[in-house]
Amino acid sequence: MSFWIAASRLFLRLPYAGSLKERRHVVRSLTDGVRGRFSISAADLGPDGKHNAAEIGFAAASSSHAELEERMRNLEKFLYQREEEGEFIITDFSLEVLNYDDLSDRQAE
Repeated sequence: MSFWIAASRLFLRLPYAGSLKERRHVVRSLTDGVRGRFSISAADLGPDGKHNAAEIGFAAASSSHAELEERMRNLEKFLYQREEEGEFIITDFSLEVLNYDDLSDRQAE
């Protein structure tokens, strides 16, 4: 059986966040929404001390490449829909879906 993992990074600009508290509110709203809606792990990656920028990491695992790819593409759509609400601007989004066996083979070399 295959084991697939997905990792994604989201970079945001927060033009209306005037404080770290407002930044945390936007980031927490996004991460909590993603966790609840897609069963995807989410973490605030920084940058520390900046209230007008954010980096968020997402990760998920599945036994099905197709299911995982679809879940992560739905995440991407959700994020761009949320961007339209105006709280943040997406400056970069990256996504990678990998077979875990390929990773463990690389480490063995």
